[in-house]
Amino acid sequence: MAYNTIYGKLTADPNDLVGALAYIIYKQQKVEFCKTTSGGNPSREEIERFHAIASLDASIAAYRSQAEAMAQAFLNEGLDDLVQRTEAETRQDVLYTYIGTINASLQTQLTTVNGALAAKRTWVGWLRDVGGNLIVNVVTILVIGALVLGYKFIGELQQRTETKAGLGSASVPVSPATDAVKN
Repeated sequence: MAYNTIYGKLTADPNDLVGALAYIIYKQQKVEFCKTTSGGNPSREEIERFHAIASLDASIAAYRSQAEAMAQAFLNEGLDDLVQRTEAETRQDVLYTYIGTINASLQTQLTTVNGALAAKRTWVGWLRDVGGNLIVNVVTILVIGALVLGYKFIGELQQRTETKAGLGSASVPVSPATDAVKN
């Protein structure tokens, strides 16, 4: 038997991917034919008939068509995988960038807070805090004292006005001890 020319018919050149896939499909069919014909032991005539049918232009076109569909499926699957990986990497890069930006902002704020706390940990910072608290307390005492003195002044003014107008009880003598209890 002369060598089989089917490879030459299926492939245009050594770099023909579709032709190589078509040849693989041809070989798969040949293996299946050999397994299923004559109990896995086909005769020489049966193999020659298989080669004759496989060498027909319609068979060659069918092998190439199946190979093109297979190559297209591989290409589509590869592109889908590439798109998914690229999207995942892009999302991850965006997320890392966002986290990096937030981290930088937090680091800046943390540095500012640490600087403020460090300034308060010195004697000057402690004295400044104590002095500020002391001033607040003194002002609070002065405001409360002013309110109490103002209330007392208004009460005495009201009592004098009532006495002059004759509304008050001027005939009842007030002892200094009783006056101190009222105020």
